[in-house]
Amino acid sequence: MKEVSQISLPTLLCGEDESCFDNFNDERFDINFSLSPVSEFESEYIQMLIRKEAVFQSNYSVKIEGSWWKRRDAVDWILVRTVHFGFHCRTAYLSLFYLDRFLSRRSVDEEKPWAMRLLSIACLSLAAKLEERVAPSLSEYDSDGYSFGGDVIQRMELLVLNTLEWKMNCITPFTYLNYFATLFSSEFRLNRAVELIMSIMAEIDVTDHRPSVVAAAAVLAASDDHHLTNETLEIKIDAVPSWGAVEKEHTLFCYNLLQEIGMSKPDDDWMRRCGRKRRVAFIDGDDQDCPQPKTPKQ
Repeated sequence: MKEVSQISLPTLLCGEDESCFDNFNDERFDINFSLSPVSEFESEYIQMLIRKEAVFQSNYSVKIEGSWWKRRDAVDWILVRTVHFGFHCRTAYLSLFYLDRFLSRRSVDEEKPWAMRLLSIACLSLAAKLEERVAPSLSEYDSDGYSFGGDVIQRMELLVLNTLEWKMNCITPFTYLNYFATLFSSEFRLNRAVELIMSIMAEIDVTDHRPSVVAAAAVLAASDDHHLTNETLEIKIDAVPSWGAVEKEHTLFCYNLLQEIGMSKPDDDWMRRCGRKRRVAFIDGDDQDCPQPKTPKQ
């Protein structure tokens, strides 16, 4: 195992200075949700959250170009460790939100294969500290071939915090599931909606899609009615107050992507991927066949 506790963190970045440094083996996530009728007060509160959702316009896909595999590797690692620790699925989503926001602002040196793993550890650790009642010690985050010292992880956490301007609170799609189930009058499978949300994280830059949009698409895709027509979909989406053409387009895009995910082979299911006892390797060399982030057509 390669010891990297003495690595200088700024070396993982491209063209950055050091000023920012001055200043359980369960097979499932913790899916602790319950559905209940939405009161008028709760509906107004959800509408306030929707209006306040911050959309971070990311140029991440441009920055990493053909290296989407490295981001996919980070998603896989975060999901595996989230299952291992028994974290709530909110923690996994939040850590990916941190990761994508970070990568939209800074470049990770692709010649240092440990850099993305260290960033993944820092993002998951920060999310766990915010969401979990008991967060693991830094020494518990294994790194598949590298031994990161606690001081290195802490400094990476500080870099993430400074890069994100300490704006770490974020609404996740799971907050909206009960609301959309009520609004759409949908009979749907809650666990399936959660699984679809976890699956779509590997396919999109989560900063490009509002959490409410992802939640609405997941509720519709997990509906017991597997044959929703385009007209029915648009009627349901139009029922969301304050949403316009852009939100409708993104919801339909996410819905169609989730339908594709739902029809994928069982081996592609996110929980099966998490259950694999394997090491995910970085892809070196020519990345011309590398998958790309899914985005709505312009």
